Amino acid sequence: MMNGTDLFGAGGVLLPDENDELFTPLRAILAELLATPGKGLRGEMLILSAGGLQAAAAQPQLQTLAFGFELLHLATLVHDDLLDQSERRRGRPAVWKRWGDKTAVLVGDYLFATAYRMISSVCGPDSMERVHFLLREMVGGELAEETDRFRLIPAHRYLARIEKKTARFFQVAGELGGDFAGLSRENCTELGEFGRKLGMAYQLYDDLQDLTGDGKSGGKPVFQDLKNGVLTLPLLLISDQPGFDEVLAEVQAKGKVLPKHRQLIRKWLATRKVSAKIEGLIGNYCREAKAGLAGLNLPQFPLLCTFADGLFDPEAKQKKTKKTFST
Repeated sequence: MMNGTDLFGAGGVLLPDENDELFTPLRAILAELLATPGKGLRGEMLILSAGGLQAAAAQPQLQTLAFGFELLHLATLVHDDLLDQSERRRGRPAVWKRWGDKTAVLVGDYLFATAYRMISSVCGPDSMERVHFLLREMVGGELAEETDRFRLIPAHRYLARIEKKTARFFQVAGELGGDFAGLSRENCTELGEFGRKLGMAYQLYDDLQDLTGDGKSGGKPVFQDLKNGVLTLPLLLISDQPGFDEVLAEVQAKGKVLPKHRQLIRKWLATRKVSAKIEGLIGNYCREAKAGLAGLNLPQFPLLCTFADGLFDPEAKQKKTKKTFST
């Protein structure tokens, strides 16, 4: 079974010269960081779009591409945690919390550079342009989120923002996987559209879990979005409740979400039946994603449908990740 520590030592990609003592601190940080590699959803989406485990087993370059894509995501998380001052990630202290702000910037940069190297070693110019598109979109989404902090925004702006921040990652994973498999441009585009809609659904799910979850299954605390002034769709749907503005102002002033705030937020969520509304949107995105691929007669279709069905089940996600990245 392959996990983060296997990736850490694979072919010297992450640390080209393990005998260089100047790399010792970086080696220690990466070893700890990659010991909890996460769910691997984006890499799994890429592999499944390229044909699945058999394709990955027969073509080591596909594994390289998927690992590079996961490293790219990990780099964004290291930087995101610093920007948001999120103290925990995957059940462990975030890099900035454990080793400091400057180290988090440097480690994130290193992961970005290594990911780019791995991806570019496999992809041609067309696929690399899609990676460039992804990076531009992510930056745009992050900047929009920063601009919108503690502001009430229209739902369509929220949806545009999560499309850039999250859905594009799944979209480009599908496109790169299809391109690796030699599919037509049209089929690659459809795989990307499947990923985009699935990514929208996943971010909606994640935003809801931030307010209704227990903070244990995902390895990170709840109510982080509200603490950071990120008004997600579940929060926007209750923003007209009497007292919401006061809660928002108090959270901004104190820099934290108090137990009384959590109690009120969850009460308003229940009153407005927000969970049911968000789950309805998630279901719509998933159905539309599957419908777009249904008529293409792709052998990947059953694999991707299974992936989509299990995406919102924490236990299923863990099992699927281990299976997809097994050796």
